[in-house]
Amino acid sequence: MTLSAARKHVFYIELSKLLAAGFDIRKAAATMSASGVPEDERALLERMEKGLAEGRSITDALTGDAAGISGLERGIIGAGERSGRMAPAFQHLADYFGMVASVRRTVVRGMIYPLVVLHLGILVGTAAGPLVRGETPASILLPLVLTLLGFYLGAFLLFLAGKAVLKAAETNASLDGLVNRLPWVGKARRNLAMARFTKVYHTCLLAGLGMQETASTAAAASHGGQIREAGMKVAEAATRGGPLGPEFLRGEVFPKAFARSYATAEEAGSLDKDLARWAEVFQGEAEQATTALGAAIPKVLYACIVVFVGWKIVSFYGGYLSGLESIGTD
Repeated sequence: MTLSAARKHVFYIELSKLLAAGFDIRKAAATMSASGVPEDERALLERMEKGLAEGRSITDALTGDAAGISGLERGIIGAGERSGRMAPAFQHLADYFGMVASVRRTVVRGMIYPLVVLHLGILVGTAAGPLVRGETPASILLPLVLTLLGFYLGAFLLFLAGKAVLKAAETNASLDGLVNRLPWVGKARRNLAMARFTKVYHTCLLAGLGMQETASTAAAASHGGQIREAGMKVAEAATRGGPLGPEFLRGEVFPKAFARSYATAEEAGSLDKDLARWAEVFQGEAEQATTALGAAIPKVLYACIVVFVGWKIVSFYGGYLSGLESIGTD
């Protein structure tokens, strides 16, 4: 079972609200189940209640056997449970998935009109030439259908390839660096990875986890190959003792402003407040960057329409002129 970002936003905000009101986790789950939540959410809550009855931790009961649960969720829920601050942990997740859901809605709405125009462009580009040549509409139907099928197949294969590359980039620093150089995409991915990293790091700090475990948990939850690799180096440095600020400053992966702020907050003893602020900053920047990406996608589709229609026009007139030349020679 995989919940959408919008469903996760509502799910976690309801849990946070009930826990903040003084409900224990079992009573909160029972209350949500009785409120008429969708069947897949009810199954998740019932599985959690069953796991708790078996003596499992909240983290294991809620995320251990559930499909579609990310490292970010496991990291934040686990840290929240260990600190006894489950309501803020669920609120962190609600805020994050609310941002993701909002961006996805913006992207989808922005793509509707360009896709309609793209289909009209395919129709005009495919049918205009044959109609001018006097061909019947029935004879145009097969080429049009084949063109559309080719477009759908190409878009689907491109989607699968992009999804595979992005998945691999979550653990491969070199590939992650290449993807992060792409216009619009790179900025959105970097800020999303830093938002996940700082949210988990902050929650782990509040839980009182050791710095090595805090850094490694946050690195794994970032879903960014470069930050994952750099975060693991920070975790390794934590095992040697001493401040971690210099390790953040040493590399090129972490933003310099964040690294300097971390170093000074570490000296001042205010890391919890500083990480909370940076989590909000990176989430806001991620939302702006993904909104910009959503605005760029329609422009790319418009460019594809122009190229396709232009190619069809050139092809048509090329064939038309060739036909005139052949008539003239005859």
